[in-house]
Amino acid sequence: MALKVFSINGAADLLEKDRATLVRALRHVPPDEYQGGQPRWRMPTIIDALATRPQARREIGKFRDRYSIGRSRPLDGMRVIFEKKIALMSAERSRDKRRAMAVALAPLLQEYQTTYLDIGRSLRIVGDDVLSARAELIWSEMMDEVSEAAEWPRHGDDFFIKMIEAMRPGADDDEAA
Repeated sequence: MALKVFSINGAADLLEKDRATLVRALRHVPPDEYQGGQPRWRMPTIIDALATRPQARREIGKFRDRYSIGRSRPLDGMRVIFEKKIALMSAERSRDKRRAMAVALAPLLQEYQTTYLDIGRSLRIVGDDVLSARAELIWSEMMDEVSEAAEWPRHGDDFFIKMIEAMRPGADDDEAA
């Protein structure tokens, strides 16, 4: 049986906590799923977030985004897909399959970065150079997580080359022509 998921308001009522307390606790915790485009968390996730000290909460979120661009629906959806695929990759026993899954995930990383930049530019919150640097940092964090889940050293073997090649669909067609 799947665990029930809760909105912040639903969890606040159930736990008899202030809504603002839950907002602060869950600020950097990726939702377990989305319902109607709204984030939802499982109760164990909420309890863990509440048990985490406020100082530690700031460092637990992945893909830290100072500009809160990551709170857009397209990026949230991609982040959920990314997290699920990372979990599947981590659970896979075969090294070759993990590496194939990593390469299959590469286009999503590129799409995430492109979407992040497009949204950031449309919001005009910072200069393009600052926004690009932040996008590169987030992309790098995602690549590190893929490398770790695939047990494929990022700066060794051919991880980086294979990932970049997978991000360029049709590149082989161009070279053959």
